[in-house]
Amino acid sequence: MLTAKQLAALRAEPGTNRVAKAIALAGVTQGTVAGALGFPQPYISDVARRRYQTITVENARKFAHYFGCSIEDLFPAPRQAAP
Repeated sequence: MLTAKQLAALRAEPGTNRVAKAIALAGVTQGTVAGALGFPQPYISDVARRRYQTITVENARKFAHYFGCSIEDLFPAPRQAAP
């Protein structure tokens, strides 16, 4: 769903949860994503607002498949500070 240019913008976004950015780049609503993935809209909102510290691999996979990217594009590992 995301173009190569949009994926580049997504990957440049800081943080460990880029779902809100992916939604904005795709030009869809949280309700649209919820309907497509079979999740309640409040869950999409909570994920996008980073209200969860973790997300299941299966749910992360569903988000990634919907946006046409990798799980790591949406949920990159936190960067370690240099010692």
